[in-house]
Amino acid sequence: MRFLPPALLLLALSTTATAQPVVPAPAGAPPAGFDRAVAQRDTRALLNDLVSLDTQNPPGNELRAARRLEALLKDVPGIEIHVLDMGNNRGNIVARLRAVNPTRRPVIVMGHMDTVGADPTKWTSPAFTPTERDGYLYGRGTIDDKGSLAATVVAMKMLAAQRATLDRDIILLGTAAEEGGGPEGIAGVVDKHFDLIKDAEFALNEGGRVRIRDGRIYSINIQVTEKQSYTVTATAKGTSGHGSVPLPDNAIAALGRALGRVQELKMPVVMNPITREYFKRLATIENDAALRSAMTTIATTQAQADIDKAAAVLSRDLTYNATIRTGISITMINGGIRSNVIPSDATATLNIRTVPDGDIAGVIRELNRVGAEPAVTFSTTGRQRQAPPTSSITSALFLAMESAGKAMAPGSTVVPFMSTGGTDGALLRANGIPTYGILPLPLYEEDELRMHGDNERTPVASLGWAAEFLYRTLQTVAAK
Repeated sequence: MRFLPPALLLLALSTTATAQPVVPAPAGAPPAGFDRAVAQRDTRALLNDLVSLDTQNPPGNELRAARRLEALLKDVPGIEIHVLDMGNNRGNIVARLRAVNPTRRPVIVMGHMDTVGADPTKWTSPAFTPTERDGYLYGRGTIDDKGSLAATVVAMKMLAAQRATLDRDIILLGTAAEEGGGPEGIAGVVDKHFDLIKDAEFALNEGGRVRIRDGRIYSINIQVTEKQSYTVTATAKGTSGHGSVPLPDNAIAALGRALGRVQELKMPVVMNPITREYFKRLATIENDAALRSAMTTIATTQAQADIDKAAAVLSRDLTYNATIRTGISITMINGGIRSNVIPSDATATLNIRTVPDGDIAGVIRELNRVGAEPAVTFSTTGRQRQAPPTSSITSALFLAMESAGKAMAPGSTVVPFMSTGGTDGALLRANGIPTYGILPLPLYEEDELRMHGDNERTPVASLGWAAEFLYRTLQTVAAK
């Protein structure tokens, strides 16, 4: 869905589609040892099981998903399993497929087992009851991240039958606490169980995209870096009083005015080598002349006036807009105690996603300037963080993903990608394991934007595609 105004986009996302999604079949014959029908069936069955396990965070309860994966993999020859019980029904799983004669360092393929919560009043079917309708599978986690996790397990099981041909181990890492963070997830694995994964050469995680446009695979976006997330609080102060006597310094009114101005704010465009390469490659397959010209310009020019002109075109697309600048989203608001009491304070929470190494202190200053309400202050408790190293686009894993994408969707382009969301991959990068992100489920933009929203869904046909992409990638990077 291209260039929809926000109001129409929200309407589209809240409306149940009746048209069957068109998911292009993988080109050519399947790779050796891969059965497309079995992969589709088994990925669908496992995803059903995982969605049915309510692991919304909080409280998480990911240990139940870890135990389900353990039961599925425990009898597979060559797989060594560690379920890491973190307490309070939180847990991670490390399942290592041992190559018979390894000569190279392992590759990690990872995904998280928790999901965000779901408001049952906003869903057309129960969020934790997988429901197939009109070619889609609905359920919390179908995209983020249980669909990918199910496809990973199926690909790994098929590769286990060929482990004599592998020259590096394959490590499946299923994590807790990705949604919102916490010591029970990747942080706990790195802090307490790093010996299980520290010898890996690189890792494959969520964070990228396989995008469908006009019934074909348009681009395969491989995440090599990501934005940094900060929580900002807007606090308004005013005079409290009886609701029967309106007061000019009403805290809620001041907060509303400030938030309205901030909502209209667009931060300056910031390009880096990855976002330039991203738009450079997309320009080679973009059919819209205005978009193609804007992509080429923003990828190649250093002139600020030309960059701003190109950005005005690209910003009409919500995902491109989030890629080229720091993002500011108002996510929560709180104020008042009674319907007849004017409160003395009110607060709002904003989620700020800076470009790597972006200046959060500078963002706060800009929010206070633009908010322009003496009674309202924007602040954060988050400290400036250094972005982890960007993963190389010439590594064996990146090239294997590129090869898989070109084989399965010859008309698409494979692009390096800076994701606008944060993932567990950042901590692995920071600890010396280059990490690449891909959401291997081919999706239309309107479905991709349902992540964390109501009626999350994935095309059923995307499940087998995802398993094959992961299988091809791992076979290429790990086979002799």
